[in-house]
Amino acid sequence: MEGTKLLGVVLAGALCLGTAGCAVGEGAAPPAEKKQVTINVKCPPLALPYDGEHTDTEAIDLLQEAAEAFAASYEDADVTFTFTRFPYVEEDQAVLGSFGTDDAADVVLAGQFNVPTYLHSGRAAALDDVIDEGLRADVDEAIWNQCSQDGSTYVLPFYQLQNIIMVNPDLMRAAGLERFIPEDGSVAQWSTTQFEEILAALKASMPDDSTYPMALWAANNQGDTHTMALLRSQGSTIYDENGRFNFETPEGVAGLAWFDWLNKMEYIPKGAENLELASVIKLFDNGQLAFCPGNKTTMLSERAAGFTPFAANFPTPDGKGCATTFLTGFTVFDNGDVDKVRVAKDFVRFIVSDDDYLRYTFSGTPVNKSFIERSGETGVAAELDKAFVANSGNVYDFLNNTPNWSGVRDVFYVGIQELLRGTATPEETAATLDETCNAAIDEGYAAAAA
Repeated sequence: MEGTKLLGVVLAGALCLGTAGCAVGEGAAPPAEKKQVTINVKCPPLALPYDGEHTDTEAIDLLQEAAEAFAASYEDADVTFTFTRFPYVEEDQAVLGSFGTDDAADVVLAGQFNVPTYLHSGRAAALDDVIDEGLRADVDEAIWNQCSQDGSTYVLPFYQLQNIIMVNPDLMRAAGLERFIPEDGSVAQWSTTQFEEILAALKASMPDDSTYPMALWAANNQGDTHTMALLRSQGSTIYDENGRFNFETPEGVAGLAWFDWLNKMEYIPKGAENLELASVIKLFDNGQLAFCPGNKTTMLSERAAGFTPFAANFPTPDGKGCATTFLTGFTVFDNGDVDKVRVAKDFVRFIVSDDDYLRYTFSGTPVNKSFIERSGETGVAAELDKAFVANSGNVYDFLNNTPNWSGVRDVFYVGIQELLRGTATPEETAATLDETCNAAIDEGYAAAAA
């Protein structure tokens, strides 16, 4: 398999002992028996449709294919794999709830929402010893930062799905904003001042009150990452140096006041507090929104429907803009058995070293820059992949190693809902968000330590 011709040699340990060589002759000791190691691999029903002939492929297919090849070639131990495909809603129990049992997870391939909780549990194993300089250089530093804590790497990234703003180019041209449309294959970067100029021109060019410049919504917890990215428009980093939410700063309050201003200027749909993400996307598809949250998957869907939106970062004062990304990667757990940890680490390194397995990353955007070039991928998907990889330096870690993100997002949208409804001021909203979101984080720390 391409990319792994030397890996078996690198991973294999010498089975021969002593200085007399490995030949077995008269008086020579028989070869040592290999250790028997069982690795428990777990994943959710994660879809990995990497091309038109593999539209139903899932993570479990990748893992089983790789495990068979790994077990056949690995020389340090006889390895047996068990596989668990757990429902998304049962991830906590399948992973955290399995510790201390025979079913304890050794390897998990999943998205990053629960990774901070894994790290704070103390069970995740650092992976720096299987990350060489070549692999480190092949992935953007911003991605490694999201996989690390306190100087150690705990997630081996597999692919990303950047969240950006999809922009209707027809509405931009109708507003005389051609100069803000980026070159094909790139992501637009706008300062907050430019963003406001664009919003004003779009609003002035729109014929009625059923079309709006941009999306904002708060009916439920969907889209929290997009909303938080927009709150960085006034320079807020959202978090303090201790990893807690910190909206009660001049920049944080200004970001919330900006939302209030967007609402009053009718740059967002009326009654945005009652809209959900699906409704926003429908408005965009109907040509009633110029800006809508999106990613590679949604942009490919739009292209398939005959529409060609372009991507833009969320605005920031410095003009570079920002984006978020959902990373999917491998976490290895230390369950007190050094042999299992070693084999588990070698297994995940085996996967990310082989182009046959890296092809699964085309279900999103590969994080390995050289693989994109090496693969020879062409067409719209390739164009988007290259644009998003080039934009990786503008990605920030929205999770910020925050445990209990599901708890955070369940209270965050309520605060934004009240702000858009007009029943809370920006200052009141900032205080509410800090109190409720940080309380959810406290619950996450407590659960991880239990």
